[in-house]
Amino acid sequence: MTTDCARNEHKDVDSQPYEYVIVGGGIHGTCLANYLLAEGGYSHQDICLIEPREQLLASFETKARQCGMRTLRSTFVHHIGTEPFSLESFAEGAGREDELVSTENYPNRPTLELFLDHARYVIDRRGIDECHLQLRATGVTRTGAGDRLEVQTDAGSLKVRHVVLAIGLGGSRTLPTWGTSLPDDAPLVHVWDDQFDPTIAAEFSGPTFVVGGGITAGQLACRLSEHTDVTLLSRHDLEIELTEADPYWINWRHIEQEIHTLPPGSNARLDRIRAARNDATIPPYVERRLDEARDCDDLEIRRGEIKSAYATDDGLLVRFDDGTTAANAQVVLATGLDPVPEHPLVGSVAESLSLERGAGGFPVLDDETLAWRGTDGTRSAVYVSGALAEPSVGPFARNIVGARRVAERLLTSRAGTVLKKLPSALRGES
Repeated sequence: MTTDCARNEHKDVDSQPYEYVIVGGGIHGTCLANYLLAEGGYSHQDICLIEPREQLLASFETKARQCGMRTLRSTFVHHIGTEPFSLESFAEGAGREDELVSTENYPNRPTLELFLDHARYVIDRRGIDECHLQLRATGVTRTGAGDRLEVQTDAGSLKVRHVVLAIGLGGSRTLPTWGTSLPDDAPLVHVWDDQFDPTIAAEFSGPTFVVGGGITAGQLACRLSEHTDVTLLSRHDLEIELTEADPYWINWRHIEQEIHTLPPGSNARLDRIRAARNDATIPPYVERRLDEARDCDDLEIRRGEIKSAYATDDGLLVRFDDGTTAANAQVVLATGLDPVPEHPLVGSVAESLSLERGAGGFPVLDDETLAWRGTDGTRSAVYVSGALAEPSVGPFARNIVGARRVAERLLTSRAGTVLKKLPSALRGES
């Protein structure tokens, strides 16, 4: 694969206006760029994909490996390609059908390696790297020239007609209050810290406590238990759910009926979406891994929480809510990220362009086009994807299928033609 640095030489920060600048080179940003190139009639010169990392999807891959992901929770028809069975065909062509993992009462799911290799295949085939600028976006403003916008970066400005924010789940890690006063060198880390290395964490000589009750905590505990003594510490009993929400939430008609009938920007929308999402749950196949590790005495599952922790020469002295303690310990947090509306770029863009924010600080979107509405009620030329789009796209907004939904709306509303209907297997319809 040609490196992104080499690709960047073909782009100029001060060049002619782009049709789209996509902020974020993860699954959502890469998927949207692919759809615009493949289905929207746009060229590589029309699209700029801003991602500060050297390679597209680097953040997703890093996080997946940090938490010990083996397979995706999504099915084989959810990927960054435009054809629903592209990943399956890729696996068959490479003799890797065994990496489409069977799941009871559910379609096959790809291994992480198969998903990543297929994504790289799509990126190479479509030349998406040619759209990549290795920059960090810092703001969006109006240029004063018609309907054009300007995206500020750490290396200059980009003129553009449409901006899509595909910035992921959020920036800051969720940290407990008891950990804020510990010294920097204390054995307390977050699974999403850039410097977190599960291989190093597995070498810790004392007991390791993984804090969290969702799929990330479960996968991480399994990974670390292969090398050291681990306790999975959760505030609640582990809840088992196969998917992040019921599959009917993939159906756009269902979203229109259940979400779009509620007032835009309302708490009622967020409440319905939160009730539909199976957050902080573990799928059955991770539960089986946990049971196997526990049966081998490599893992303990404990209900409770840490109330305080103190640094010692040999680790942490941890006190739990039941009054017990553990000495010489290491704590790895799998407690998620701050809500995505708290991302600094969201507030900056909203303020500079006078865009409306609703309950929870989420952008108020036009439900049909996913354009971020101005405080005067008009549609802006700024769109959002991922968790930011949940109030309009629903509980699967942050998932891979959510990126496909956003791509469909973009192509319908901005390219001047209606995107051809996706196959029923992709829409989640029968």
